[in-house]
Amino acid sequence: MPGAELAQYGLATFAVAGLLYFIDRWMKQKSENDLAEVVKNNTKALENLTTLLQVTMARQEAKIDELLERARR
Repeated sequence: MPGAELAQYGLATFAVAGLLYFIDRWMKQKSENDLAEVVKNNTKALENLTTLLQVTMARQEAKIDELLERARR
């Protein structure tokens, strides 16, 4: 009977190791997907910030032009 118990322990060890392997792979895949999503969100935020800065600079240029025109008079 000790051989049967040893075989059961071996199978249990193999099953636990397999579960740990699949959980590890799932966590790595999930973290890679999360990272891709973070990069995508940061890219959108940077694009919005760039657009906002361009609009702000255009307004400032218009104000500077207006002030220069007033100063020339």
